[in-house]
Amino acid sequence: MLCHAICTLTGLLRLLLSAILVICASTIGAQIVNVEKKRTPTDSTWVGSIELSFAGSKTTKSTVSILSGGTLQYKPKNKKDFWLFDTKYSLVSGDGEKFSNTGYGYILYNRRIGHGPFKFEAFTTLQYNGLTKINMRANGGAGIRIKLTPEQYKLAKFYFGIAYMSEYEELLEPVDYIRENRISSYFTFTLEPYEGVTFVSTTYAQPRVNEFNDYRFCNETSLNLGITKKLSLSTTFNYNYDAAPPEGVPTSTYYFINGLELEF
Repeated sequence: MLCHAICTLTGLLRLLLSAILVICASTIGAQIVNVEKKRTPTDSTWVGSIELSFAGSKTTKSTVSILSGGTLQYKPKNKKDFWLFDTKYSLVSGDGEKFSNTGYGYILYNRRIGHGPFKFEAFTTLQYNGLTKINMRANGGAGIRIKLTPEQYKLAKFYFGIAYMSEYEELLEPVDYIRENRISSYFTFTLEPYEGVTFVSTTYAQPRVNEFNDYRFCNETSLNLGITKKLSLSTTFNYNYDAAPPEGVPTSTYYFINGLELEF
């Protein structure tokens, strides 16, 4: 009996752990896609990273967890342009029930304006999240990104960005189609006090243009500790608030995750 109970408890813990890891990694409930920490300061033209995980377990239920994603950064030799491509997909299912089914694709473009701190910024996103009843959300926008710290500051970097964003959204249960315009603003900073140690915090605010009481707020803070030049340990906390979420979805969501990152 004792052995059976221990085996059952161990199986449940493995099931819970795999589900938590994959659900958290897929930015469960996240309303705003944050790619600031995906920017890699380097002189290389191409930089990228990939992630892929699979977990399966069986106790009282058979559960399968899949997580995949990738990031690709392109910086031409002119040092004026910057491209970032980011994607992620997550699925956690068991006995015909989906506990998580999310994904997104993101494209970001920057171009330096003159020799000052200003950059033109444009972006587009396509995402879905079954848990927050988003069948599809597509948005795109453009604005200005400002570097708030001088170039000689290497250990701390602060940025502010503001953009106009147009959005189309298809909701589930009840089915609804929404078109709206928002202001998307963010403040982000990166601290690198020691070699191999990076602390990044980004805060977004996205009010509706014609109804400021309908707004979204997001903060994501992460700590990255280098193990080798290519492998690092990452800890991330993300909090989202949506003042007008779909029916049946909470206004506040958050997640916390530890993981490994491999760059190439």
